[in-house]
Amino acid sequence: MEEDRVPERDREPYFKETMSGNLIGELCAVGVAACNAAACSCFNQAEKKISTFTVNLLKTMVALAGVTVLRAVLYGSVGLSGIPLEAWVYLSLSGLTGFVFGDFFYFASFLYLPYRISMMIYNCSTIVTALAAWGLYGQRLSLLSWGGIFLVVVGLGVILLARQQETGDVCGKRDMLKGLLLAVLGMLGQAFGVLLSNRGLLLIDLEGGSMAASHIRLIAGTLALFILTFVGKKTVEVRTDMKARKQILLVTAGGLIGCGVGTTLTLQSLYYIPAGISSAISSVSPVMVLLVTVLIFREKVKWTEAVGAFLCIFGIIALSI
Repeated sequence: MEEDRVPERDREPYFKETMSGNLIGELCAVGVAACNAAACSCFNQAEKKISTFTVNLLKTMVALAGVTVLRAVLYGSVGLSGIPLEAWVYLSLSGLTGFVFGDFFYFASFLYLPYRISMMIYNCSTIVTALAAWGLYGQRLSLLSWGGIFLVVVGLGVILLARQQETGDVCGKRDMLKGLLLAVLGMLGQAFGVLLSNRGLLLIDLEGGSMAASHIRLIAGTLALFILTFVGKKTVEVRTDMKARKQILLVTAGGLIGCGVGTTLTLQSLYYIPAGISSAISSVSPVMVLLVTVLIFREKVKWTEAVGAFLCIFGIIALSI
């Protein structure tokens, strides 16, 4: 469920100044947002029948297969030789933090919160990443970035206040707090996963470095989940879940859409337009989820929740520019 940043050396600047190139890049970024929204919907539906652990395991396996195929197609190789040991360490830790722990808590929050709210909180990892980079690495935050952080905080406050008023009973509030805690843990896993992956990516100097970094992260995440399957005695649970064919197909589809199609569109978007603009456009996926919730699933959404969602989106865009 994480989006990788492609450094400037990995994309050609030729189309950057052309109108058609900008349009293609922007459309690809919109496609990334749509893929993220569709994948999130698939995982949410699957979790109604199978466990969070199985969803995370299968999603990571599908993502690993997708990145492997993409590297073979785009770069003609899936080898990882020439990558420094230090980069392996950072990227492996990033895979553990993001894919194993971050995504697990994120998916688990779907059981207690509407997934559109979980997704909104998860996408706010931009704030934690920006503040951590400011505190740890001395990276300065512009006035626009601070304004973005303020908008996200206010937007989340509006959303959660609307949700609290909706769940008047004690059990409902307790579930909301559980979901909030899980979503925040997922967000922290995502944020620190990005910080670690960025450190590792800076140490890679080869063509397709960002895809190679994703490959390492997914390998580490998949191996860790397999170890947890046996150590945590999850084999019976996973085997039972695998019998739910519809849900397995949903998770597989979500992994292919989010990783395969989404990653390809991300690379194409970054080929044509700057990373900040691409990230800002692709961050509107929670709004797309909100539209799907209303138009397709016919769920009622309070106007205050919609206002809070748009405040969060504007804040995330401000942080991305």
